[in-house]
Amino acid sequence: MRVAITADAPDENSPISPIFGRCAYYAIYDTATDKLEFVPNASAMYARGAGVQAAQQIANLGVQTVITSGIAGPNASMVLAQAGIQVINSFQGTIRDAIEAVKSGRIYSEPPRAFPPPQPPYPPISKEEELRMLEEEKEYIEKRLEEIKKKLEELKE
Repeated sequence: MRVAITADAPDENSPISPIFGRCAYYAIYDTATDKLEFVPNASAMYARGAGVQAAQQIANLGVQTVITSGIAGPNASMVLAQAGIQVINSFQGTIRDAIEAVKSGRIYSEPPRAFPPPQPPYPPISKEEELRMLEEEKEYIEKRLEEIKKKLEELKE
């Protein structure tokens, strides 16, 4: 079984991130090999749709269970459920604590309930779409930075 754990740092002693779609990393633990790897969240900086894209990334990694210390959003939860991925919300502790819970059987994978049957994950976004989304994000940040600079100047007067 492959388990994805939300992480803000690539360190098994770091706390589990409460943010599924915008966490910096996913700690991917494979119970068959007892191996842990940290995979950067490709959609962490997206202006919109980060949760859905993150769910698609997780599905493409062959994960069966996601563990987060917060709650995955409704759109991300739907994509994960359609891919047959169980979500464990509100698990408190470190990445290592979650791995130990999986090893000891306190957390196990079972298919999600009350959702439509699993369907194949959406394909990853195209390079052009990613460029467009990043350009939008850049424009938003630049606009916001100008607003902040203007406000700072007003306050200095």
